[in-house]
Amino acid sequence: MTSIDERLASDDALTKRVAHLQNAMHKLGADVIRLQTQLTEFAAAPAEEEEPGDAPPPFIFNMSREDYKAELAALVKWVDDFLVPVYVGEDADWCPVWWEHHEAVGRLHALRLAYTDLSDTGSAGASGPARWHRDHLDPALDRLRSGQGPFARCLGGAGHVERRRPEPAADRPLTR
Repeated sequence: MTSIDERLASDDALTKRVAHLQNAMHKLGADVIRLQTQLTEFAAAPAEEEEPGDAPPPFIFNMSREDYKAELAALVKWVDDFLVPVYVGEDADWCPVWWEHHEAVGRLHALRLAYTDLSDTGSAGASGPARWHRDHLDPALDRLRSGQGPFARCLGGAGHVERRRPEPAADRPLTR
């Protein structure tokens, strides 16, 4: 081949490469326009606001006095109508007035919040209830009914025994 033929061959290859790059740029430009259109439509769409009832309640110890009372009443109903009959039964290691133990109230409220979240298989998935049992129910019941748990002094036939804080040393009567 002569140098003119080589130059023409290289010009043809260069022309093809330029055409290929131009096509790629046009495709990218079309993609940018499509994405801009989607972004504009998304920005123009009304924002989905959460319903006030959709938000989970705050943890019971973070509530106002009035909200605490209402939440405690709902918790007592849930524990006494669902949790105790289904999972505790007639165990002697369950305090019949469990709501007088602050630790029990906190743990059972957390358990109820987790139940609300994980029992809905639509949002938690099919394994949500199993995770609730494994990660929340079993550890909570183990702690509440353990020898170091809030019901430890309530075990046996004596029933509920209120845990009292020890009196400060200065307030204790002197014994001789």
